[in-house]
Amino acid sequence: MAVSHTGLYSGAEAVLARVLEAAQDDGWTIVCLTPDGPLADRLRERGIATRPLPELKLPGGPRVWGLAVLGLRSVGAALRIRRQARPADLVLVNGILSLPAVRLARPAPPVAWLVHDVVHRRDWTRLLRACAGAVREAIAVSEAAAAPVRDAGIPVRVIPHGVRWPVEPAPPPNGPPVVGCTALLTSWKGQDVLLAAVARLPAVELELVGGTFPKDAPYVERLRSRAAEPDLAGRVRFLGHVDDVLARVRTWRVGVSASVDPEAGPLSILEYMSVGVPTVATAHGGSLELLGDAGLLVPPGDATALAEAIGRLVSDDELWRGCSEAGPAAIESRGLTDERFRAEVVAALREVAA
Repeated sequence: MAVSHTGLYSGAEAVLARVLEAAQDDGWTIVCLTPDGPLADRLRERGIATRPLPELKLPGGPRVWGLAVLGLRSVGAALRIRRQARPADLVLVNGILSLPAVRLARPAPPVAWLVHDVVHRRDWTRLLRACAGAVREAIAVSEAAAAPVRDAGIPVRVIPHGVRWPVEPAPPPNGPPVVGCTALLTSWKGQDVLLAAVARLPAVELELVGGTFPKDAPYVERLRSRAAEPDLAGRVRFLGHVDDVLARVRTWRVGVSASVDPEAGPLSILEYMSVGVPTVATAHGGSLELLGDAGLLVPPGDATALAEAIGRLVSDDELWRGCSEAGPAAIESRGLTDERFRAEVVAALREVAA
């Protein structure tokens, strides 16, 4: 049985869907407790059963009121989790905000936690320590994500993300240099910093690939307003959701991960690396473990440093070629493939269940 605190669909939910699909192929019978929404729709399309769960995210409005509402929802979710978990061999928790309801439920089967976040905020750290006793073992996608979980006393193993492999490499770029970013349009992903950086590079065009959640509408409107200003007008394209992301990435000279908060294991970086597109990433979280010689690291939130790094990769053909060749070589030599990731996670779940 899997538990997801949200019915929306972004990177963490995509990884959960991949894991559940692999477990199903391995012979598991699966049910996922999740709020109704795109995640439930995608799971059902893949033949995975779902059951309804209240949305376990902090609602808008005054914080005290929001915490009270979340507390009541967690109690209701705990009752459903406990009931649905009775025949299960294993409970798989996806995301830290699912933990309070699972802690309250005290399910009989062992609990595994798929960790996609670097727990760095004080409120998240308190939440983690309060719920640690509910988890038998955590599976983290990077050492950066594993460290705070280990500090909270939870046994944790690291299984790095992987991407589809092998893939067709990107052709040598021609025409005006295009820089791209694949990420949900939300403030912690740093697209506002990226716009400020590209504004300093008048020859560069920018493409932003990724959807958005309703709560981020004001942020997206600010991005669009900034992109319409004279120093960026006509050079920024908002592409929204793209079905074949790699096909778009292959047209870029540089891929960017501009997150201002640390990411556990950015799939975007692995995607850029897999097709040989050099990357500029912010120097924190799992990005430090992934990038190596496939790109350049910059301080988070520093538009000037980001612009300088992008400019170097755009103008220096030798540096660009070195980073381009290093990406696919790292995917191959380190086994950063989706096939390996799925197999290792399913094997870990079998061990926890046993």
